[in-house]
Amino acid sequence: MATLTAEAPLSVRERYAGLLYGALAGDSLALGAHWIYDQAEIAHRWGRVMELEAAAPDSYHPGKGRGAQTHYGDQTLVLLESLEACCGNFVMDDFARRWRGFWDDSAAYRDHATKETLAHLQEGLGLTRAGSDSTELGGAARIAPLLAALRNEDAPTIIAAARAQTALTHATPAAVDAAEFIARTVFLLMRGVTVSSALPMAATLPYKALRAEDLLRRAQETGALSTAKAVEQLGASCPLDKALPSVFAILLRHGDNFEEALVENVMAGGDSAARGLVLGTILGAAHGRRAIPARWSEPLAARTKVDAFLKTVGL
Repeated sequence: MATLTAEAPLSVRERYAGLLYGALAGDSLALGAHWIYDQAEIAHRWGRVMELEAAAPDSYHPGKGRGAQTHYGDQTLVLLESLEACCGNFVMDDFARRWRGFWDDSAAYRDHATKETLAHLQEGLGLTRAGSDSTELGGAARIAPLLAALRNEDAPTIIAAARAQTALTHATPAAVDAAEFIARTVFLLMRGVTVSSALPMAATLPYKALRAEDLLRRAQETGALSTAKAVEQLGASCPLDKALPSVFAILLRHGDNFEEALVENVMAGGDSAARGLVLGTILGAAHGRRAIPARWSEPLAARTKVDAFLKTVGL
């Protein structure tokens, strides 16, 4: 008779490595189909997106090869580089300088938040005033490296840093609150709370502007629909009032399956990259690096950089 052995409990390192690799894998998996809203077109061009794909020449990310990041993932890596250079500490001035410098030499896509923030910085507005009026998920979505680097700090310190890095480019109260929501969800997951329990627990906490409970309720009301139909109904575009319920809908259906969640996210279309960053962060924290398919993590262009960062911050 075969002997069954249970998997070892998830270690802190496993969860934080999963959180970071999960975020980048979720973003990279979405690269090829990012911002295609026609679900039928995605299925026609790629079938079921199970592998990392290069961006097409006519996409929003031309020239980016398999394993590269979208402009959201690129900014996540800028935050990672800043944290590493500052010995695992979040220093707003350093992050802002690196973020601005990245755009000097990058051909990456510039969204509304990026253009407006760069214009404000050029006008001489300070870091606390330069952020755009965007209500999109992209700014909050890049916090995975911050959560890993600051893991030994108290919750208020981590939340303050997550909010500050978001406000650099997305200064609206709801956008900043979204970063706090993601951080609070991860805190719960790190304690062993399940995804299905962590979402309502984090949603009931008070936020200045984010209507987290209402957004979660909207996702719950789509329970009879497929993932693709739910995202289509809730909204596949970038603003929080569409993107966050769509993230919730995917997590409610696939919170116990990292791979299925990320594939379904891409197949649903729209701003799958920002959603992918958040999904990868949450599910990586919940299930650890072991849940991420090697065919997604190993080809990442940033893999060496991520491994070096994890060592720098003691993971």
